[in-house]
Amino acid sequence: MKPRVFEPDAIEGETGSRGGQNGAAALARSEKRQQARVLSREKRRKKQYRLIGWLLVAIVVLWGASTLLWSGYGALKTAASREMAIMRLKDAIEDRDVAALQAMLRVTEESVPINEKTLAPLFAYVERHPEAYKQLDREFARQRKSGHVYIKGLTSYPPVFTIHVFEDRYVFEPALYFLHVRVDDPEALLVVNGVKTEEEATKDPFVKKIGPYLPGAYAVTVVHSNGKKKTVRVELFGGARVHEVDITK
Repeated sequence: MKPRVFEPDAIEGETGSRGGQNGAAALARSEKRQQARVLSREKRRKKQYRLIGWLLVAIVVLWGASTLLWSGYGALKTAASREMAIMRLKDAIEDRDVAALQAMLRVTEESVPINEKTLAPLFAYVERHPEAYKQLDREFARQRKSGHVYIKGLTSYPPVFTIHVFEDRYVFEPALYFLHVRVDDPEALLVVNGVKTEEEATKDPFVKKIGPYLPGAYAVTVVHSNGKKKTVRVELFGGARVHEVDITK
């Protein structure tokens, strides 16, 4: 048998063919790896974007929740402080604690000091009318719901006590009442709770204006020029700022 002889061109052609196939395969693998890297990078970016998105949502939610919680805490703290102040006011009135009331009551009228003598009518009234505390609760509830601001001198029917904030604490401004007393003697004198009053003239010579007075129970006595006296009892606790009193009846 004759030995098989390979032609050089045939060998080179076959080798070149295999080399070309290997190069194409290598190029294909390289492109595939490149595509895999691109896909992997895109997946990582999408994952990062999702994470960043969730973090932003979480931050917004936490910020909103913290704002709501903080505002809710502030509202609760304000409401609790207000109710505590109201409770202390009622306790001080019931206990006749003049010192505590001097710290809680705020009166801008210099002619009406807060002391044991001026508070005595208030103590007498609530002792005679225990339901007065329920009236105060109703008035404070209306003030809380309506948020209405009562302006002294312009409000015809002010609350017995107006609650408001003064120097970072709750204080109570009591209503100040005036009396228009009708008498049958223009020269008669008026005495309130045993104290002679300073009268203010009105258009009607038979009507005398006296006041202001804190909420409470008062005895108004008219003393005629002949020494004759007549006394009527007046209760000032809510209602109009100006009360009409007719002693001629």
